Amino acid sequence: MRLLLLRWSFLMFLGFYVEAQNVPPEVLAYPEAIVYNGKIVTMDDRAYNASPGTIAQAMAIRGDRILALGSDGDVLQLSGPNTLRIDLKGRTVVPGIINAHTHIHNHAFNYWVSQNPGAIEQVMRSFSVEGRDFRELRRKLDVLLKEHVQNSRPGQWASIKLPTGGSSGTGIGVRFLQERQITLQDLDKLAPENPVILSAHPAGVLNSAAKKALAELYGSEPDEEKIDDSGFGEDSEYNRTIIVDSFFADKIEKLAAIVKDGMEKQAALGITTFSSHIIGLRFLDAIMKLYREGQMPIRFGYTHYFGFQNNPDPASFYLRLGDLAGLGNEYFWQSAVGLSNVDSGPPMMCTTMEAPQEVKGREWCRNAPGTKFAKAIYTAIASRQRVALGHSYGDKGVDHFMDLLEQAIREEPGFSLDYVRSRRFTSDHMGFYPRKDQIPRLKKLGIILSARADYVNRSYPWLEVYGTRYANRVAPVKSVLDGGVKVVFEGEIRVESGSGPTLFSSFLSFLNRKNRKGQPVAPEEAIDRVTLLKMATTWGSEYLVKEKLIGSLETGKLADLLVLNKDYFTVPEEEIAGIYPLLTMVGGKVIVLREEFAKEIGQKPVGPQLVFKEGATEREGD
Repeated sequence: MRLLLLRWSFLMFLGFYVEAQNVPPEVLAYPEAIVYNGKIVTMDDRAYNASPGTIAQAMAIRGDRILALGSDGDVLQLSGPNTLRIDLKGRTVVPGIINAHTHIHNHAFNYWVSQNPGAIEQVMRSFSVEGRDFRELRRKLDVLLKEHVQNSRPGQWASIKLPTGGSSGTGIGVRFLQERQITLQDLDKLAPENPVILSAHPAGVLNSAAKKALAELYGSEPDEEKIDDSGFGEDSEYNRTIIVDSFFADKIEKLAAIVKDGMEKQAALGITTFSSHIIGLRFLDAIMKLYREGQMPIRFGYTHYFGFQNNPDPASFYLRLGDLAGLGNEYFWQSAVGLSNVDSGPPMMCTTMEAPQEVKGREWCRNAPGTKFAKAIYTAIASRQRVALGHSYGDKGVDHFMDLLEQAIREEPGFSLDYVRSRRFTSDHMGFYPRKDQIPRLKKLGIILSARADYVNRSYPWLEVYGTRYANRVAPVKSVLDGGVKVVFEGEIRVESGSGPTLFSSFLSFLNRKNRKGQPVAPEEAIDRVTLLKMATTWGSEYLVKEKLIGSLETGKLADLLVLNKDYFTVPEEEIAGIYPLLTMVGGKVIVLREEFAKEIGQKPVGPQLVFKEGATEREGD
């Protein structure tokens, strides 16, 4: 009898269990929020065409996921007593923007330093020097360094900026350093005990005290491929690391707050996910603090650069690292091994373009065959790590990288073309690449490119040097897409002060191919606005290998979305620069709610209330 009772109880339980499994999941719990009466553009069509995909009226959100999409009637009936219902009043909703290359943490940090110069003087004093010619620059540098030595303690850095011509590299300071008008030996006489870094991006010069200070900080001096015997090299790594790894070594909580503030302001622009290399060891500590405490306001797929940062044997490091791509959670994960730069910005780029010898002599090919850097890249590839070219401005450095991929296919056990394609190796910027004959090779290897529209400004002055026939190498997005190679969006929008341009202002040069002076740059490479939004959403998720979670508004995906003040798809092109999000949501959480929209829906404002400046544009630089 007891056995029969147990069998009956089990069958009853099984019946209830099966019946529960047949209950539609959307009625098991109410959504926390529903947005309705809108134009919800899902961007779920991943193809290279002018279709944005499914358009819905309403969306329900439960937890961090999209629960349902559809008509107002279908979705609103899911409401519960505590569901927040937001009437969009016809406004457009799009997925959150994925920025494939932006240094948000660096920009937030640099802004803080600019506002607190006295705080960091124990580590570094910063100066700028102008000059009409080499003689005047040298004279001013001599006077400045003598004054610095007299008024500083031994070991206090001097960071001296010389004219660069914006970020174009055309300024007198760049040539001054490249032509060794001042060297390590000269600086040693002027400042024997004070570390000195002279910068005219992309060029830099260090003295012996600076090399010694870096050895104390990182365990070794810069190797000869980074800094030659005259102290000359590329400046960006050291300018991004010295203060963060010395002054902030015991101030991680403060650094984390600075980084978080920068991320929140980028969320106010509409960025919900970004990718970047991390240069500066303490940045990782600060971001990990946010990660552990659940304080990341937006998502960060970072590239691992630490094997290259002042490391005398990067190949050995990456031989031992192993494949960590994807390690982390939905807010912070390792996307790839980041190479930082296989070249730098012009004139220190690596290109096949023809030019007079004095111009070619100023180029810089960091990953040329036989270099320690090329060996390290190959080791990372052969160790089955996903590799991202975080900075590749010219076409020749990309050739060298593809040579290494094809070498690995020929020589490494278990490697194949299918394997290489599956890893989705990437290359950023497209400053002067790809050449048309590179596109089939990029497609064959499955490489994804990241493009920045602002390079129609940065590259333009160099067309006068190399020739206007090379204009079609400046971010040739349409040709690359037509050739079957995926391209994603990148940009550097600076709003750390609380004001600046909109994110959408950085879209314009992709659409009209004009620089700030209105000059056309290969207008045949213009693309349409739907394609551009795919670059910044659904295709960007493929770049980060997160397409199952982000990039489009689909049931089951993370609820990362923007409510826009204007309809991106229909406004006249000249009004696109005036578009900004009224609401930014990341994983179902409101990160930014602008005051004007908050009043309308009866809520309190949330997050930074940026002041968008009419006519402001993306700032040049890396």
